Amino acid sequence: MGRRTLLTGAAGLLGGACARRLLERGDEVIALVRDRDPRASLYADGLVERCVEVRAELSDAPRLLAEYAPDAVVHLAAQTQVPVAARAPLSTFESNLRGTWLLLEACRVAPRPPQALVVASTDKVYGPAPVPYVEDGPLLASAPYDVSKLCAELITRSYAESLGLPAVITRCGNLYGPGDLNFERLVPGVCRALLEGRAPELRSRGAMTREWLFVDDAAEATLLLLDHAPALRGQVFNVGGEERATAGELAERLRAIAAAAGLRPEPIRTAEADPPGEIAHQALDSGRLRALGWAPKRRLDDALPETFAWFRGILQRP
Repeated sequence: MGRRTLLTGAAGLLGGACARRLLERGDEVIALVRDRDPRASLYADGLVERCVEVRAELSDAPRLLAEYAPDAVVHLAAQTQVPVAARAPLSTFESNLRGTWLLLEACRVAPRPPQALVVASTDKVYGPAPVPYVEDGPLLASAPYDVSKLCAELITRSYAESLGLPAVITRCGNLYGPGDLNFERLVPGVCRALLEGRAPELRSRGAMTREWLFVDDAAEATLLLLDHAPALRGQVFNVGGEERATAGELAERLRAIAAAAGLRPEPIRTAEADPPGEIAHQALDSGRLRALGWAPKRRLDDALPETFAWFRGILQRP
């Protein structure tokens, strides 16, 4: 048996991928879950049967750290949606800031503090800074979601650099892949519309550029940094898939995949204007992480068809 790892946000997209890899390498996984969705990878793939599932909030962190005494912590739980944050900034700040500091403080004062932590942030903390983003570049976040993650980063760095927690921070690009049940995101939303015979409707004009990262590659990066966390305390790492495409281009690629699968997809519809708070162009320099031996393995050409097939499987079941 490997070490005992507390995984928050275990039922999410990245959470499911991390749970799988932790189990594969022999870790005992304490899977913290707030909302149970049987379609999530944690449940649909039977991973939860090999984990200790804990239904709790991050406010229960002191009990969790005392009761389970994890050797390591991967903190993924968060409110992750830009539109939701714009509609409900207070609850987003509550979830992303308070949840993080409660967990970190519980780790600090635990009878047996964890020896490694990874806290997931986002490339949104850079705001409209020049691309490609570098970790030591300007952080120009202003929208509620972006600011919530940047503040969570600062709290984490304080606990790492001033209070001694062996924590590192990841800034991932746009994640996609099987297991994504958040249909406000581009890939799930477009796939669902195509499979339901509707015209996919983008919330932007489709010209915003993003760097796309397959979820399994993000999980590999997360666990690599977890293994190196004591030596990298307080450091931040970009995690990018090194493939960039506009929202419109990615939607059209999914539409072509749907057509190749025998569907008759409707044309993509774009909005007349980009929504407020969205960043026009994003791209990451992941050289710092590459120096540790990580590189993305999956490309859009082979990963997007796999992702579309997964959505077809869950949305068109008899």
